[in-house]
Amino acid sequence: MEERGPDIEEYGSQPCTPLSFDPMLPSTSRVATPVRPSSTMSARQAPASPFRAQPQNMELSNSRVHELREVAAGKRLRTNDWMQGYIPPNPQQQQFQRPPSMIGSTVSNMSNLSHMTKFSALSVNTECGHFDNWIYQSQPALSKVSHSSVENQDPMKRRERMSIPEIEQSLASYVMSDQVAAIRELEPLAKAEALETTYDKTDLAPIINALFEVLVPRPQENENVIRKVFEILHRAAVPKHVRTTEKIFHQLNLELMNPNSKHSFQVPRPYSIYELVIERASRLDTAYDQAAMLLLAQICCKPFFMNVSIIKNLSRRNRSIWRIVYELHVIPIFRDIIKDEYSDEDLLWPTMQALTMFCSNEIVGEDFVKLGGAQHLCSLLSHGSTRLLHELLACMQKLSLIKAIEQQDMEDSIRWVIQLVGSDDATIVERSTGVLRNIGQPNKQNKVVMVRNGVTAHAIAVLRTSMRFQQTNAAKHQILSIYENCLSILNNVTKMAKDDNVDSAIQACRMISENPDAACVLLYFFGVGAPKCRKLAVNVMKRVIENVPAFAEPFVDLTGTTGETLPILLLQRAYESLGEWRTAVVEVMRAAPNSAEFRVANEKRQDHEDIVWKSVSLVSNLCRNGNPRFFERVKVEMLYTRPTNPFTSLLPEMSDVILYEWLDFILAICGTEWSLQNCLMYHFLKQAKITHEYLLHYRRPNPQICDKINNIIETGMRQQQQHNQLEQMAMMHAQQQQQQLPM
Repeated sequence: MEERGPDIEEYGSQPCTPLSFDPMLPSTSRVATPVRPSSTMSARQAPASPFRAQPQNMELSNSRVHELREVAAGKRLRTNDWMQGYIPPNPQQQQFQRPPSMIGSTVSNMSNLSHMTKFSALSVNTECGHFDNWIYQSQPALSKVSHSSVENQDPMKRRERMSIPEIEQSLASYVMSDQVAAIRELEPLAKAEALETTYDKTDLAPIINALFEVLVPRPQENENVIRKVFEILHRAAVPKHVRTTEKIFHQLNLELMNPNSKHSFQVPRPYSIYELVIERASRLDTAYDQAAMLLLAQICCKPFFMNVSIIKNLSRRNRSIWRIVYELHVIPIFRDIIKDEYSDEDLLWPTMQALTMFCSNEIVGEDFVKLGGAQHLCSLLSHGSTRLLHELLACMQKLSLIKAIEQQDMEDSIRWVIQLVGSDDATIVERSTGVLRNIGQPNKQNKVVMVRNGVTAHAIAVLRTSMRFQQTNAAKHQILSIYENCLSILNNVTKMAKDDNVDSAIQACRMISENPDAACVLLYFFGVGAPKCRKLAVNVMKRVIENVPAFAEPFVDLTGTTGETLPILLLQRAYESLGEWRTAVVEVMRAAPNSAEFRVANEKRQDHEDIVWKSVSLVSNLCRNGNPRFFERVKVEMLYTRPTNPFTSLLPEMSDVILYEWLDFILAICGTEWSLQNCLMYHFLKQAKITHEYLLHYRRPNPQICDKINNIIETGMRQQQQHNQLEQMAMMHAQQQQQQLPM
């Protein structure tokens, strides 16, 4: 079978520039250029540079046979020279005179800095470029050639394909020229993503196995050969539909892990392809370290490895894989990839995919965080790649929940994440708000940083403009997640728990109260949002009004989407959620402990419990301390519009927090001036046919609940006496009027 290489026209004949230079492309120049001596350029050329000017007195060789004999005789000498950094000119190119190259001289001088920096300023590794060119220039000595003049002029044009045994033997050889011949056979197919279409599974498996075996450390190996092997393996695994290749990778990994397998790799058991790749990737400042890291990231995030990979076995079911992770330090390698400012998107993206799954395990995530990995991740958030930002933020969401992050200085990272909240990309908004939602939990100081950087305004702005996400292809669950994240951010920064910074929480409440959109946004999500959104919205309103009472004023006349004002909406949601809470309690009792049904029912129970007690608590506050119009609306609603008696909803199974707030709500609406004058407490008790003795059954060990019950009983008795006195006075007044009537 013969293969045609790329035509010269395919590459064009444009001059090489720093922007267009690509060491992976072979030289296609066939035109002799007159030499223009330049003392300046010649002084700058490195002694071993392949771009230096050729002697002008070189004579053309007229004998092809003589030429091939010279090549064969000097093959070993040229190979040794090349390994030491010198590449002899190709016999075919000796017939032309080449001028000094400005680019070549500059790049060659740059290669002298390779011991200080991993990449040159042009991102060109000249040593790698030499190797790529030498592979193709050395074709007459490395592979079979035909007698066609076209083939002799350009060996890339036509040649015979190597057999599978020849490829295996060449890769296994300790002679570098033999390995190069096999690499030259496979690399064009790998670049064209044609390995699976060229070889069937029975042929491709020994090739891939032989490629991996080249990675086993051996004496007198060549770094560029290793690099090329990594590149071929990576290109074989990158395409989406390479199931055959994936299965071969998987099967080889299983054989290496099995101490009883008959595989011929000269390695200890158990072993894996991870160890081969990780060991190479950990050798920094080599010609192949970037290629090794790229393959490592690729195989670590491939789903077909879930059965035996580190990712699945971080659950500690396979201790040998767990040992590999820690002994070969895969996490520091990933950190180095992310930290390296020259890492490109093709390397960063699969690295982030793998790291995201790795960090699902808390121990691995803590290792990464302690290495400063979270800060390095956030430093990449200015990257222009959308898919990379998605993976970066997904990983940060996991890291932001890890306890070790409380020891890290995340101020700059938080600021970079906040800048992404206003994006029009729903995934970026969902994940960036998810990071901000989580990151304040382990370290309370992070919430202070968030408030200082105006996170409340950003969260409210996202909620206010949330309709734009519904006009895109964003999934419903994704939009709901954005809502919950933003409301959770507002909830977290206003929290005043034991370890919270109270001054910062009060400042956050003040900032929310001063935002002209806050009242409308919070009322909207409390009215039509999902249970979690309702819970968070009412909690934020409750805290802000408690700390900044003036924030209640916008709600006096503000109505929601259903036309209801805040106090009426609070009552409606309280009664609705009370019924849902009772249903969820029964579901929790029926579900098996630790089952999925139990977790779902318990979460539902908790959400509705919070809605109930927080809603009635806010109503109580508005009736006691707010605008009198709040109570007027509650009074009309409960006595006339929808006659409602709060005592009829008292339940013996109420949790302590619901019972306490419900009793306080009764005291609040029955303690106003109008209620006292009209004996509203006595009216409710009489209407519900509840005696004082019955109320005593609701007493709990909680002394605050007992105090509320005692207050209700005392108020009821006092109003009953007042009511009886009023009745007696009315009767006496009626009798007096009757007596005054003429007989």
